[in-house]
Amino acid sequence: MVDPLEAKQLAAKQMKEIQKKERLMKRRQIEAINGAWAMIGLTAGLVIEGHTGKSILEQLAGYWSAIAHFFVR
Repeated sequence: MVDPLEAKQLAAKQMKEIQKKERLMKRRQIEAINGAWAMIGLTAGLVIEGHTGKSILEQLAGYWSAIAHFFVR
């Protein structure tokens, strides 16, 4: 027969392992989503660079300038 205390301890240990795996899977999913957004942003920056001739850094400087002027007025 199984000792109830021992069964609870085993169940708790197994639950911790399951939670660790779930956290790892969640982190991987978040990293994949983050990477996808980064690629979308880079692609958009390169497309805009092709159309306007402004580098990505110049684009960012323009965006920050516009945001600053919006709040500083």
